[in-house]
Amino acid sequence: MNKSTRQAVVDIIDSRFTAICENFSDTLRGELVMAIDLAGLTGAIDLAEQRSYTERLNRIIARDHEQWMEMHGRVA
Repeated sequence: MNKSTRQAVVDIIDSRFTAICENFSDTLRGELVMAIDLAGLTGAIDLAEQRSYTERLNRIIARDHEQWMEMHGRVA
């Protein structure tokens, strides 16, 4: 895979992170998981990058869940 294609893949992942941070949705989460997995499978990103992106997404999901719990009075 050439350098510009790899950069395009990383740009897609970054754009999904930007979108999910602005407005979390399960659709965006699914797109992001798929983009990360496909990038890893095709060799566009290495295993360390894939792990880093997944950990970043997990932190965003946890933060969204905490916000939801607080909004709905589930957390003191």
